[in-house]
Amino acid sequence: CALPICQMLQDRLQYLQDALIAYGPNSQHFLGESVDSPWERAVAGNKVPFYINHATESTQWDHPQLTILMDALMELNKIRFAAYRTGMKLRMLQKKLCLDMVSLQMSVDAFDNHGLRGRNDKLIDVGEMIQCLSTIFEAAAKVHSELINVSLSVDMTLNWILDVYDSVRSGKLRVLSFKVGLILLCKAQLEDKYRYIFRLIADTNAFADQRKLGLLLHDCMQIPRQLGEIASFGGSNIEPVRSCFEKANGRPEIEASHFLEWLKLEPQSL
Repeated sequence: CALPICQMLQDRLQYLQDALIAYGPNSQHFLGESVDSPWERAVAGNKVPFYINHATESTQWDHPQLTILMDALMELNKIRFAAYRTGMKLRMLQKKLCLDMVSLQMSVDAFDNHGLRGRNDKLIDVGEMIQCLSTIFEAAAKVHSELINVSLSVDMTLNWILDVYDSVRSGKLRVLSFKVGLILLCKAQLEDKYRYIFRLIADTNAFADQRKLGLLLHDCMQIPRQLGEIASFGGSNIEPVRSCFEKANGRPEIEASHFLEWLKLEPQSL
């Protein structure tokens, strides 16, 4: 073909490829709605979002609404007793992210629909997290259509998960961490949550060893750490693992009943 026609075809192909990246099923374009002027949502090379304030000509990793939320959470530090203070912070965080309207089953269904079953030791990237979170909040919005802004909930929850498990913004974290963070803040009975997260580390015989329990407790403890409450919960996963395995009477593995029994002990480590 003539050179000008070939160039036009190449330009058109490039335009379509760029459009697919920007607006296709794996794009983050719809999340631009999660911020208002003077803010703009932008994406780094590794797909991690950051936020531009055009009024101050500055950038930051945190969603502006999450920044406001974290300031509000710090106001709760005046509450004297650690358990009450941490509980209030978790509840405020849960409600702001709209995870109080996300059931355990909604989360589990989304994990399975996006191929995350059995991948707990693998890595998940930002694009995969966004797809999974979108499925979760779209399901919740069908039940609470007037209460959930899907793009805002997806973006803020993504931002919070990155703050907790990927503070260096590498753009990837373990699937186990992603699941644990969401399950601990979703709407469900505590025992149901604990049974589910134990299944995440259990083998085919429903047992877990010390290494796997240590990984699970480490991920659980990152949440109070991010809220400034880690000192109230031991500060380490080493002692909790040891005390939990005392329930196993010398065996190298524990089962769900041991884990649940240990969680009821005082003082609580989780």
